[in-house]
Amino acid sequence: KYFPLLLITLMAVTSHATVHIINAGSYYYNPSSLTISVGDTVEWINDGGLHDVNANINSQTSMSFNNPVSFQSQATSTVGAVIHSQVFSTTGTYNYDCSIGNHAAAGMVGSITVTNTIYDVVSNSTDHTTLKTAIDLCGLDGALSGAGPFTLFAPTDAAFNLLPAGLLQDLIANVPKLTNILKHHVLTSNSPSGSLSNNLVVSTLLGTDVKVTINSSNSVFIDNVLVSVPDIPADNGVVHVIDAVLIPPTIYDIVSNSADHTTLKVAIDTCSLDGVLSGSGPFTLFAPTDAAFDLLQPGTLASLLNDLPQLTNILKHHVVGDSAVSSSLSDGQAIQTLNLTDLTVNISMSGVMIDNSSVTKADMIGSNGVVHVIDAVLIPSTSNTYNVSIIENDEYLYSVNILGKYIKNKHNNQLV
Repeated sequence: KYFPLLLITLMAVTSHATVHIINAGSYYYNPSSLTISVGDTVEWINDGGLHDVNANINSQTSMSFNNPVSFQSQATSTVGAVIHSQVFSTTGTYNYDCSIGNHAAAGMVGSITVTNTIYDVVSNSTDHTTLKTAIDLCGLDGALSGAGPFTLFAPTDAAFNLLPAGLLQDLIANVPKLTNILKHHVLTSNSPSGSLSNNLVVSTLLGTDVKVTINSSNSVFIDNVLVSVPDIPADNGVVHVIDAVLIPPTIYDIVSNSADHTTLKVAIDTCSLDGVLSGSGPFTLFAPTDAAFDLLQPGTLASLLNDLPQLTNILKHHVVGDSAVSSSLSDGQAIQTLNLTDLTVNISMSGVMIDNSSVTKADMIGSNGVVHVIDAVLIPSTSNTYNVSIIENDEYLYSVNILGKYIKNKHNNQLV
């Protein structure tokens, strides 16, 4: 049902070039200064009097304006007539005046600045109409026209066509998710291909990471996607054309791709929470490592894998239904989990702790939230609690009742 909307949007934004109007009278050009994009057209309209548009020889100094491109119009006195129309295909600053009589000395002078931002590069490309549509829908046109610097990995229309059927239409209808995907294509630096090195990992505007790979033929890949046309220059950075859309990882992807979280992935899959953590979110996951699970008493994990309700509750105790980056956390803060239990944040010179676990790596950004790596498994309290340790290191003590099967008495070190 979104496909007609997509077609209408594409048709509406196919042509980016804009026509700008400057009014000319005695003795003014209005506006006298103008900033436009490469490919735009400027038309000078006569308000009255005899005027021309002279961007060749300065009427007051008799010296060349040294504009990127010179032009000179015929003079006209017809009110409402177009004195001159100029398409600006070359970036730079253009100065001009009216060469009739003493009009320039009387103040009839003007200037035009022609920019070629990253947004202009995309907008003027016949191969990037879908990308431009997405940028406009997400309101990122202003950012990509700004000072930057930026690097944009720009998927072509053909790249968007490779997405699974229906995905593009769904993204058009889900602007926050589409925005995250677009930000995953942008670096906050000017990174021409010569500055990229093999196995370099760089952070995107979204906060996610992408990896650069350069093969023996010096072809550049971004997360295994080929850079088909590198180094298209822009005033505020550089554009690299790519042949596939880069999809940022979800929280579940981050866990799945981590060599340190194989146990957590098994637990998530066993409890069928993979779909939840791949969903729209936002979520925050406090992700215990394999080493953290190894601190559990022998047999505990295996028993939990056979007690899915209890394991599910424990996993949900690690997930917050919001995107809580480290900068948003405060000392003493209580945050509620998907299990409707609370976690307590403690911040000190030593770092950040979530209950009795330390955050060892913060702010692994995904498309649907953030992951913080922790060094212990968080155990939710229940209404029937015992002071026990279910891990071998008594530094980590939790109150828990897991059906009495995995409880180790703190004092006599025996299972009960």
